[in-house]
Amino acid sequence: MSFCFISDLHIDNKREDIKKAFFDFLNTIALNFENLFIIGDLFEVWVGDDYQDQTVLEVIKELKKFSSNGGNIFIMHGNRDFLLGKDFCDKFEGKIIDDPYIFEFGNKKIYVSHGDAFCTDDIEYHNFKKMVRSSEWQKNFLNETLKKRIEIANGLRKDSSSLNKNKDEYLMDVNLTEVESIASEESIDVIIHGHVHRPKVHHEKFGTRYVLGDWDKNFWYLSLKNGEFDLVSKAIK
Repeated sequence: MSFCFISDLHIDNKREDIKKAFFDFLNTIALNFENLFIIGDLFEVWVGDDYQDQTVLEVIKELKKFSSNGGNIFIMHGNRDFLLGKDFCDKFEGKIIDDPYIFEFGNKKIYVSHGDAFCTDDIEYHNFKKMVRSSEWQKNFLNETLKKRIEIANGLRKDSSSLNKNKDEYLMDVNLTEVESIASEESIDVIIHGHVHRPKVHHEKFGTRYVLGDWDKNFWYLSLKNGEFDLVSKAIK
């Protein structure tokens, strides 16, 4: 079995280079793996599975091509695209997985998460997350017209960008005590996450923590093949 993990592509209509890099990745590197895990923020924003534009249709087409070649696609919600649903995933035979997703491979217990759950110092963000992840908020939001949902989403993105500019750096990273606590409670050997946009291999008390990078000037993926992990970065052209 082989696994590939990516996160934080933040695909939208403003970054054709990222979209192209993703499609190239799916048609080359990703084909070397049986299982592709997209662990949050595939899209910069998602207002419901009924939304489609040219970019979304192209993404679906390329993901379907990958699955048609025998690859398995697993999608985890991020903080930007938490409204991705089964209708979207069914179009390319993908599967939505819970956060966290825990599995055993070889002699290691692996914990996969988008990563925002580890940033417990950012109380403001977690209060917001609690609101928008509630079934009531999501039901009310999805009952709005598509036009209204786009307006709301754009407003939330603008507010988030403004707030993040003024936040202390430590608020934007994981709380290591929280990470260690979760790893201890679940007897975890390896943690894989994104969200913080600070790619690195951390050697922690419990084992190893792999932090995926966001797709911007470079793209990042974590390979798990033949029992070996490898965090890889390549330039986006």
